[in-house]
Amino acid sequence: MATYQEFIAQNEERDGVRFTWNVWPSTRLEATRLVVPLGCQFTPLKERYDLPPLNYDPVMCTNKTCRSILNP
Repeated sequence: MATYQEFIAQNEERDGVRFTWNVWPSTRLEATRLVVPLGCQFTPLKERYDLPPLNYDPVMCTNKTCRSILNP
């Protein structure tokens, strides 16, 4: 069985996400007691070989003022 450190490293390698804490506070009191602020580092271009490619064009927002694009 892997240690907790190895477990966290494996998840970071797989998902491309790293948190300052690996536990989210469940109450406001717990959140105020955090010494290090909550933070997240996300790697949006992380290649995931276990996910199949999406075979459709980007979806454009139908709102005329929005013009945002959901890019698969």
